[in-house]
Amino acid sequence: MSKFEEIEAAVLERLRTMKAAPEVRINLLDLGVPLNAAGYSQEEIMDVLLALEQEKLVAFAAGNRLLILKDLPQ
Repeated sequence: MSKFEEIEAAVLERLRTMKAAPEVRINLLDLGVPLNAAGYSQEEIMDVLLALEQEKLVAFAAGNRLLILKDLPQ
């Protein structure tokens, strides 16, 4: 598993823990702080979020939030 895949798995797991579902807005701080504490940098997390945005799974929203657009992959 590459470092990117590891971070992607951690981001998706955190989103699942937060009960992310379509049309739900997630505070980016609530997502990022625990991932930072787990040893992932802000840049690494943003790289994964940008990839998820390109896949149309999420969108960045006003107020430092992330809008979930589709069900998260298992």
